[in-house]
Amino acid sequence: MKNSILVSLIVFAICSACSNERETASGQKFSVMKKGDGKEIKAKQIMIMDFSFKDGKDSVWFDTHKNPYPQIMQKQAQPQSGDALMEVIYMLTKGDSCIVKMSAKDVFTKAFRQPIPPKVDSTSFFTFFITMKEALDSVQFTKYREELVAKQNEKALKLEKVQLAKDSVIIANFLKEKNISALTTSSGLRYVITKLGKGENIKDGQTATVNYAGYLLNGKYFDTSIESVAKEKNIFQQGRGYAPYPVPVGQGRVIKGWDEALKLMNKGCKMTIYVPSSLAYGPQKRSEDIIENSILAFDMEVVDIQ
Repeated sequence: MKNSILVSLIVFAICSACSNERETASGQKFSVMKKGDGKEIKAKQIMIMDFSFKDGKDSVWFDTHKNPYPQIMQKQAQPQSGDALMEVIYMLTKGDSCIVKMSAKDVFTKAFRQPIPPKVDSTSFFTFFITMKEALDSVQFTKYREELVAKQNEKALKLEKVQLAKDSVIIANFLKEKNISALTTSSGLRYVITKLGKGENIKDGQTATVNYAGYLLNGKYFDTSIESVAKEKNIFQQGRGYAPYPVPVGQGRVIKGWDEALKLMNKGCKMTIYVPSSLAYGPQKRSEDIIENSILAFDMEVVDIQ
């Protein structure tokens, strides 16, 4: 009796697995791990997906879960000819989750339509994981996009506040260690006026011509407008025209820390500023020196104002 029940369960499991296997018109097979509402997504609807894929060595190439936004595309009347991956996506309904296994050759030549990278074995396989989260018309998508952007902005502001608190402690400790007395703005910018200038402070809309040298708190210089400093700090670039840098103030042409600092300066003023990452490049990596959430320091001099 027990054996017959066990056999029945095995047969049921096999049949269930088989029922989840599907195939496109071109013969691409895929497994539906979770079934959605079963309603066909119409042409011109906008598909919102969680999308990721990895190679045969389990190295993840792309994953929307690690990005601020999901994969978004509009469904056309027919998928592009020969694109087996898109054929699979076009067969999904809202709520479906599936796994697709494709040869590297088909992935790059048919789906991505580009040469196979030199380090990729053309006989290996890639595995795609796709979840169809939503299928929206244009009006619904506009509302969805607005809500998504608002959520991401709120999240970014929270992370920025947390990072600013960390940066403020680091800058304060650095200044204390160096015995530097600096003023602080409401945004968290620290500054030291090393030479007073003359006249009115710079205003939004004016152009300030500035000499500067930028460096990290560890003393590593990454940029300057002054040739002698570039040579001294071993960052000289042959062919670069070293000269004071014109900055349209308040136009978002430079980092926030610069825009704020320049409005505290007048002609001839020299200032050293300590810029928390939220007023610089934030979580973006700009170079090998300016990595994510880098605190920056600048020695600045306003040469002229127009």
